[in-house]
Amino acid sequence: MRKTTFLSTLILSFLFVLPQINGQDIHFSQYYNAQMNLNPALVGLIDGQMRYAGAYRSQWTSVPVSYKVISGAFDMKFGDGYNPNGFFGGGVHLYHDQAGDSRLSSTRVSLVGSYTRRLFENQYLTFGVMAGLTQRAFKMDDLRFDGKWDGVKYNPSFSNNENFSQTNKFFPNFTAGLNYNLSKSNRTRLNFGGAYFNLNKPNSSFEDLQNVDLYGRVSLYAHGAAQVSKNFDLVLAVNQQMQYPHEETVLSGSTRIHLSDKPGNHLVLEPGFAARLGDALIPTFYVMYNQWQFGLSYDANVSAFTNASTSNGGPEFTVIYVVKKPEPVESKICPPYL
Repeated sequence: MRKTTFLSTLILSFLFVLPQINGQDIHFSQYYNAQMNLNPALVGLIDGQMRYAGAYRSQWTSVPVSYKVISGAFDMKFGDGYNPNGFFGGGVHLYHDQAGDSRLSSTRVSLVGSYTRRLFENQYLTFGVMAGLTQRAFKMDDLRFDGKWDGVKYNPSFSNNENFSQTNKFFPNFTAGLNYNLSKSNRTRLNFGGAYFNLNKPNSSFEDLQNVDLYGRVSLYAHGAAQVSKNFDLVLAVNQQMQYPHEETVLSGSTRIHLSDKPGNHLVLEPGFAARLGDALIPTFYVMYNQWQFGLSYDANVSAFTNASTSNGGPEFTVIYVVKKPEPVESKICPPYL
């Protein structure tokens, strides 16, 4: 018990002695299905050898500033992954988002690495790091400027009186995180941890003579599942994201219904509900069939922005595929994420 308390204190200390958090990164309602956007320490925590994951989010299509984001990831365990003391994991993560009339976009490609250490029976601590290169860009074709007003009407032939030194920008990003995993069984387990994104606070300004630091983002979470009967599991989760001056809290709950556990015909349905406090109500639904998982959610906006969005937030789709092979029964270390 003392060792467990010490480890919990260590993780919380790591999170709260990070540099002061100071724009805003992407976010997902199904944050636990886009692990590398949540924490690089979740890389390699797979019930198998390799994992492919994708996510698509479309938001606010009913207003002129619609927002779209695509995320993709691949990760794996290095070696055989069955070392009784620990193993390494690694992967690649990419995302692209675009918003508004300027088509302001961010595109990032990252390499991710992790090490998972077995601490006690069924308890694991993982440290993960991510290093990436980001491009931010915008287009001026659909933008309008007051310099083109001739006193009567908008005249596109006039100069916009603006001088942009560049319309795209490249900069590096670095992230570090910790994850603690307690696995009582394949269906009862707990993950909690956190990560700090944009450790280097890169300059994201399009102007050479101006510094606009991309503020750090802290991601904290806990995600647990408990088997309550032969066919039902209860799943509860919370995620807190802080990136000055923004922050969000997402609470979620769902029920896993195990319809079939026969080899080659493993089928689980998971209806649920989530809420982004002060912003959105989010019904969710997941289907897990053998090595596939599909997720669907929809944000119903309940914030003051409903005057423009008419309560329409947007849909989000996720898909995960895990590559498995026959595994030895003994000396198996396998703390998969939820």
